[in-house]
Amino acid sequence: MASLYLLDTNAYFLIFQTPKTNPQINLEVKLFDADGLSFYISEITSLEIHSVLGKYSRGVSPQKCLCERNIIDGAHVVRCLKQWVVPGRKKMNPKVFRDIRKMILDIEGGRGDIKAEVLIVDSDVVGEARNLLYKYADVYNFGSHDSMIAGSIIATRKKLGIDLTLVTSDKGLKAVLKDEGIPYYDPRDANN
Repeated sequence: MASLYLLDTNAYFLIFQTPKTNPQINLEVKLFDADGLSFYISEITSLEIHSVLGKYSRGVSPQKCLCERNIIDGAHVVRCLKQWVVPGRKKMNPKVFRDIRKMILDIEGGRGDIKAEVLIVDSDVVGEARNLLYKYADVYNFGSHDSMIAGSIIATRKKLGIDLTLVTSDKGLKAVLKDEGIPYYDPRDANN
């Protein structure tokens, strides 16, 4: 049985990072049991992890952008018009991409020392997600993806009686979880 933690996509992606970071080590300590690492993910996270992996595989070219801010220069307001650079990110090695993709399939297939139990997104999850969006989309930086993950916890609690703790570092999502009384764990928070 998986430990009682549900990982959002960013927490799930921490598992694949090398070299290991402090947040990754903190997370692994929480998820470790006699059989290795085990946890739950929402079906939406199972899909989204491939999008994140693809983003790293494609890389990003550096970009120059023109600053159009207005700057106060004494009594005058002038447009900045300087350039600033958005740094790029090197493409992921294709072999690393294939290895991580295989690892994801093994994790979600229950093969190996890391196992994820995928919670299916059904109409109950969508209903809970919709309710959360109605309550919080205008209050916090809280979108549909986050609402589906939080909705998965609420629906799982109601249907299966499993009290899950959400692993996330997302500020808006944590604010909603706090308001809803849903436990969360932030592996990036040194105070946890």
